[in-house]
Amino acid sequence: MTNQNKGFSKWIVIAIIELLLLLAILAGISLTRSHSKALPFEIPQDKRMDYSNPDLTAMTEDAYWTFVNQRFILVYDKEGVLQWVKIDNAFGRNDYDFDSTLVDEGNFKYYTENGQITSSVGIDVSKFQGVINWAQVKNSGVDFAFVRVGYRGYGNGAIRLDETFDYNVSEALKNDLNVGVYFYSQAISYEEGVEEAQFVLNQVKAYNINLPIVLDTEDAMDDTARTAGLTPQQRSEACRGFLETIKAAGYETMIYANLSWIALELDISQLYGYDIWFAQYANEPRLPYEYKVWQYTAEGTVPGISQPVDLNIGFNFYGED
Repeated sequence: MTNQNKGFSKWIVIAIIELLLLLAILAGISLTRSHSKALPFEIPQDKRMDYSNPDLTAMTEDAYWTFVNQRFILVYDKEGVLQWVKIDNAFGRNDYDFDSTLVDEGNFKYYTENGQITSSVGIDVSKFQGVINWAQVKNSGVDFAFVRVGYRGYGNGAIRLDETFDYNVSEALKNDLNVGVYFYSQAISYEEGVEEAQFVLNQVKAYNINLPIVLDTEDAMDDTARTAGLTPQQRSEACRGFLETIKAAGYETMIYANLSWIALELDISQLYGYDIWFAQYANEPRLPYEYKVWQYTAEGTVPGISQPVDLNIGFNFYGED
């Protein structure tokens, strides 16, 4: 072998050794990455700066939840899953501030502004309250009442008159309360909503009521109810049948519902322009939309009524002449 060939062979050997070393290095890097891939990156302790500030943390959390509540209704569905429902900005927002404005005086809650009461006291009743002494109710400080006029059965769909309707509405008016009525709906179509409204109109024409005729739309709490399988769009269409018929007859009208029903079971875009009577049994209601009345308990006690009764706050002196 010549010296030239020996030199050439030497460079080949060196090149092979370098290639093997390079492969070994790359293999080491690969192994390191595969073992450390799931490990969190941490700044060495001696390089950290202490930014711990409980007040700043609280402010950050408050800002986050303020952001969330301005854009979403957070509500649990029937399966107990928390749903984030985007607020419909086309529906009017309320500007109620409950931080320091609710006061309890005796049996009733009041809403105040600048230290002055700006709300009225309301009840809603049906046959389940028994025979009511309306003079005592009036003297107790109640300003307005909604009386159930009737209901549709959730099973057979038959419309029924509340057996205490005539007594309650006539006696409430006789004792100078402001009076409206409500109907418990189980309508499954626009046409059935119209039918319910016509029934109500026939019952109230004998009375000079001065508050709205209310559509009570809520869960029948029975999986076999005729309304159980309705979509929000179908349910809202049935609501419109009632509301549009009442409005066309020249009466004010309103929707009664709770938070989950409004957020999950109604298509609110079909119901623009109608007032809301909101039900939530809590220290503070959480509906972002405008509402005229808040039903805050079903366990109220009122002189003249022997059974527990729903109590309501009417905002902005609601129902007062």
